[in-house]
Amino acid sequence: MNPKIKFLPAVLFILLSCSKNTVIDPYFFGNGMEEVHINAEVKSAFPPSKSYRILNAYIDANLLYISLEYREACSGIDVFQFIGAPLTYDELGFAHREARLVIDKKSESCALMKETKIIDLRELTSLRQRDAEVVLHIGGWRTEMTYVYIPHK
Repeated sequence: MNPKIKFLPAVLFILLSCSKNTVIDPYFFGNGMEEVHINAEVKSAFPPSKSYRILNAYIDANLLYISLEYREACSGIDVFQFIGAPLTYDELGFAHREARLVIDKKSESCALMKETKIIDLRELTSLRQRDAEVVLHIGGWRTEMTYVYIPHK
């Protein structure tokens, strides 16, 4: 058998076996984050809100994607906020935070809308360090979600 053919698989085997598992930073490719519609904020109380229905919700990196259905303002301009309450800790020491989407209810409601909002969750972390976790209890969503903080650049 040709020595070159034997050598190439051996080199590939050595290179692949020496690789280590790494965490891929979601900002690695320089694209940054997707267009964020709402920046989360921490407040001690939740203001009144228009009613809405969450159809789906998931977290990807530092972003929460919420598909919702609500009645749009007749002017076509709605003001959205995503508010987190102060942190609480359970008996095992895990951080928890109640959070809610708030839609300003000062304007009249017209057409029924379905859309997805992208929310930057970095303000709701329990600590500003990689892999810090907080369990989010999102008002209107049936399951709690664990948010793991990923530093941005």
